[in-house]
Amino acid sequence: MILRKYFSASNIIFILLMALVVITWLNPSAKVELIRGLMAVGAFKPDPGDYARTHKAPANLPDYSYRDTSGNTISISGLKNKVVFVNYWATWCPPCLAEMPSVNRLYMKFKNNPNVVFIMVDTDNDQLKSGTYLKNNHYSLPLYTSVSKFPDTLLDGTIPTTLIFGKDGKLKYKHTGAADYNSDKFNEFLEKEAK
Repeated sequence: MILRKYFSASNIIFILLMALVVITWLNPSAKVELIRGLMAVGAFKPDPGDYARTHKAPANLPDYSYRDTSGNTISISGLKNKVVFVNYWATWCPPCLAEMPSVNRLYMKFKNNPNVVFIMVDTDNDQLKSGTYLKNNHYSLPLYTSVSKFPDTLLDGTIPTTLIFGKDGKLKYKHTGAADYNSDKFNEFLEKEAK
């Protein structure tokens, strides 16, 4: 009788939920898998239209430069007439790693589109470590480090942060936190911007 009191369905569910919380708190890879699981059931869907409705594009953005793994430097201003997908991430960041498969799938869809450029920015500036991570996970994403600093109004240190610049060089979309960028809505947004 006493055991039944302690082993009620609600107590068992509570214990399982608490165990899940502790495991995800202590184990970053468990957190990555939890976020990916939530993405698979429809959570973390970015809405590019929502950003456009609620934010005014900043005027006169300064130019930003990035360095690729070969040492070549590119800048946002040098990519006029192209849609630029910029993602700030790190290998130690579970939400960053959780969204990586969806970003890679999006990249694979658009990599041959001459009007779309992807820039994956390693915030730790450790291209060897981040390049190894991308290679080990079979991601084809182009890796860069930041040469110039973004204003805090656009990049406040939260990662992952994704910025989309339109063909006119203006910011069209910003999202902080993990997102499933391989959604139909986001594909349509990029296709429309790239026309």
